[in-house]
Amino acid sequence: MKLSLLALAAALAAAAGCSSSARPGSPTATATAPGHVLRLVTVGDIDGLNPLLRSQALGTDIDLLVYGYFFELDDKMRYVPDLATEVPSRENGGVSADGLTLTYHLRKGVKWQDGTPFTARDVVFTANAIVRSKSAISSPTGWDDIARVEAIDDDEVRFHLKKLYAPAISTFFCESGLYPVLPAHVLQKYSDITRAPFDHPIGTGPFRLVRWKRGESIELQANATYWRGRPKLDGIEYFEAPSTDAAVSILDDGNADGWLRAPAALYDRLTDLHGFHVESAPTLSYTHLDLNQENRTLDDPRVRKAISLAVDRGALAAKVPGAGADAAWADISPLSWAYDNGKQPKPDPARARALLRSAGWQTAPGNTLRKGRQTLAFTLSTASDSPTAQAIETLLQQELRGVGIETTIKDYPSDQLLAPYGAGGVVFAGKYDAALFSWTAGADPDDSAEYMCDQIPPKGQNDLYWCDDKLDAAERGALSTYDRMVRKRYYAVTQNELASQAATIVLYFERQASVTPADMRGFAPAPSTSNNWNSWEWSI
Repeated sequence: MKLSLLALAAALAAAAGCSSSARPGSPTATATAPGHVLRLVTVGDIDGLNPLLRSQALGTDIDLLVYGYFFELDDKMRYVPDLATEVPSRENGGVSADGLTLTYHLRKGVKWQDGTPFTARDVVFTANAIVRSKSAISSPTGWDDIARVEAIDDDEVRFHLKKLYAPAISTFFCESGLYPVLPAHVLQKYSDITRAPFDHPIGTGPFRLVRWKRGESIELQANATYWRGRPKLDGIEYFEAPSTDAAVSILDDGNADGWLRAPAALYDRLTDLHGFHVESAPTLSYTHLDLNQENRTLDDPRVRKAISLAVDRGALAAKVPGAGADAAWADISPLSWAYDNGKQPKPDPARARALLRSAGWQTAPGNTLRKGRQTLAFTLSTASDSPTAQAIETLLQQELRGVGIETTIKDYPSDQLLAPYGAGGVVFAGKYDAALFSWTAGADPDDSAEYMCDQIPPKGQNDLYWCDDKLDAAERGALSTYDRMVRKRYYAVTQNELASQAATIVLYFERQASVTPADMRGFAPAPSTSNNWNSWEWSI
C-alpha cells in the first residue's frame, strides 16, 4: 500500500513562499525538571485522538508514543517486537501450511496505562472493530481479508484469513499498518468505535497523553509502568507553530528543542541554527513521472523508453533543494529486502532519438519531431503549490526538448491534482498526459494497487491506465506467498518490467530533515513510518 504525498506540496510551498510572521509567545514551561522534557515544534495539528480515523503523519507519531503495536520498524526497516514476541513464520509455526492462519504469541506482563493487564482479548476486540469500521477508517486494505480473529488464551491470538495476504505481517498491528491495539476494557461499551470520544487515550506505549490543546500543544508524560522500563525522558511536548517561518523562529529563540518532521526544503536554513543537530536521512517517498496510456502518443513503448533515456536522474536528484534526494530507477527502495539492482537505465539522448526515429518521428524545423502532421508533444503536470516539484518539472521539460520532445506545462493545486477518482482528481480520473508527483511506499514492497490491470480507477490506483501481462503475473506471484526469497524474485521482475516499459519513470527517493538537540542521544530517524519508533531510548 502506498500513499500520495498531498501534504508534501503544501509543506514545501509554505517553506518557500510563506510571508514572515510575528513570533508567537514562548511555549509554557512544564513543572518537570528542565532538560528532561523534549519540546518539539510542529506545523499543523492532529485532527482527533482516535487512531483509526487519523491519517496525518503527526497522528502516527503520537500513536507510536501512546500505544503499542505487534512490531515497530527501526531505522533499518527491521521488525522490532513490541506486543508480539516474534514475527510469525513457517519455521516457528506462526504461519500455517496454507498461509491462511497467522498465530501471534503476545508479550506477558504488559499493562495498559491505567494498570489493566493487556491480553489477547484486546487484540480480538480491536481487530473486530477495524473490520466492522472498514468503510470509515482511512486504510482498510488487508483487514477486509480477515475471516475471524480468536484468542487461544491470554497470550496467544490467531488470525484466520479468507485468502493468503502476503503483506499481512506488515499490516496487522504493525507500525506500517497504521493501527495500534486499543483497550477493550475502555472501548467495548461503544457499538461504533469510530464514534467513541477518546477524550483520555489509554495505551501500552512509553508515554501517556495527558493534555491536548487543540491548535496549540500536545503534552505527554513518561509511562512509569512501560514494559521496557520507564523512558529516559520525563515527557515530550509538541507545540504547534502557525507557519514554517514561525517554527524556525521558535527554534532560533531557544523555545523548542527540535523538529522531527522539518520540511526537507528547509534543511540548509536549519543547519544555520546553533545548538542543534540537523540530519538528512532517506525515506520511502519517491518522485516519479507517470505517463497516461490513454494518450495515443504515450502508449507506444518506444516513445516511453525514449523519454526515460532522455532523463538524467542523477542530475535531477542533485537539483532537489534542502535535504536532497537519491537518484532511483525503481519504486522499491534500496533499503528494502525486495530491492533488485537490475538493469538500471542510464541517460542516453542519442539512443532516445534513435528510438523516436524507429517509431516514425522525424526531425522537423525548430528541433521538433513530426509524424505526418502531428508534432510529438504533450502536457506536463505537477502540483502548483510545490516549488520543488515545479523546478524539477522545468528541468524535465528541458531534457525532453533536448531530444525533440515538446511539452506544455499545466499545473494544478495538489488537492486537485491528486484528489480521488470520485472527486474528479486530475491524475486518478486520467485527465493528464504526464504527471510528476510523489508516492510514499509501504514497508512491504507490494505495489499491486498501483500497477495491476484490475486496479485501473475507480477500482484502484493504477492511474497509468496501463495493463502489462508480465507484470500482472509477477504481482500475483508475489502476493501468493509469505516466503521473502520467492517474493524477492517476483519483485525483481516487476521492477525490471516497470523500468523497461517506462509507463512510469521513477526519478529519485526524497530525503527527510530532522532537528534534534545537539546533546540528544538515541534518536535514529527511520525511513518507513515514524521517527518515534524507539522514543523510550531517547535522552538529553
